[in-house]
Amino acid sequence: MVAVQERLDVQRYLRAGYRLVGKHSAVAICRWTRAALRGERLCYKSWYGIQSHRCVQMTPVLNFCDFSCRFCWRMHQPGRFKIPVGWRWDGPDEIIDGSIIAQRLLLVGFKGNPQVSRERFLEAMFPRHFTMSLDGEPTLYPLLPELIKRVKERNMTAFLVTNGSIPVRLEQLVKKDAQPTNLYVSVYGPSEEVFNYTADPRVPRAWEMVQRSLELLDKFNESRTVIRFTMVKGLNMVDPEGYASLVKLGNPMFVELKGYTWVGESQKRLPITAMPTQEEILKFAGEISKLTGYQVKLTDEKSRVVLLVRDEDAWERNLKMREEWFKTVEKLDEQWKKKVQDFAMEEHGYRMLVY
Repeated sequence: MVAVQERLDVQRYLRAGYRLVGKHSAVAICRWTRAALRGERLCYKSWYGIQSHRCVQMTPVLNFCDFSCRFCWRMHQPGRFKIPVGWRWDGPDEIIDGSIIAQRLLLVGFKGNPQVSRERFLEAMFPRHFTMSLDGEPTLYPLLPELIKRVKERNMTAFLVTNGSIPVRLEQLVKKDAQPTNLYVSVYGPSEEVFNYTADPRVPRAWEMVQRSLELLDKFNESRTVIRFTMVKGLNMVDPEGYASLVKLGNPMFVELKGYTWVGESQKRLPITAMPTQEEILKFAGEISKLTGYQVKLTDEKSRVVLLVRDEDAWERNLKMREEWFKTVEKLDEQWKKKVQDFAMEEHGYRMLVY
């Protein structure tokens, strides 16, 4: 059995701000978590009820991915595209516990920051959201249904971001009553040709598998369903008719158009001019809107995101889910606030916290 520390260039991940969890998982703090802790603006996912300072950005499959997307900011290291023979996976509770501890240790320095209120810091120590999107393809983790169920059983939302290459795993989520709170299927091209060039899949029939995953979205009646298009100028920001056909195939509640950002390893593969402006994304979204009937609902210029919604019923359902979740969180927070008086700065103090 090869541990993650043995198969990866660990220092590269540590320098990038990752904290490794077990054999194959990891956590990293995003800019919006830091901003929210300081009382600044939240991530655009606040549209769905995410409180950025309480969000664990993690992956259960560090460096395992079956695509080699040209726009990806992650490291495409040797061994990324193949799971070793005899590989043994960590269990869901090991991953959840390890991720919460890692999150706390990454954020411990904020306790003494004068811009961070004590209440907000304590809230961050008790995360309420697991976003499985940091690195790799989460559906490669064979215990994903159990992981999502345990996340939700422990009073957290589960956001799953997948490239759609393993529809059988999505079928398992439905059959095992493990629907995530939000299910994102990221699609990287409007046609098979553009998709293959952009995503550079390392598995056969990838385009066919992605379309099958889109067809499954209607089965996720407990989840917010989202199709995400990453827009890269000169690469896949073409053929709005093709994208519209994918939207019609999946019939999701929402469509997100997210502009590519020239960061990380992608700078070695693409020019800075591959970044579209917010105006260009909005114009492209307008063309998809005309072809699908989906309406532009919200925009976020900072993140360069445009959100389209299927209809007002879908939007009202989202608002109801947000309201119910905030009420639940308020009740849950009352419980731990009665127990927690203060936190020791020592590392073991954070490890000993009962969640």
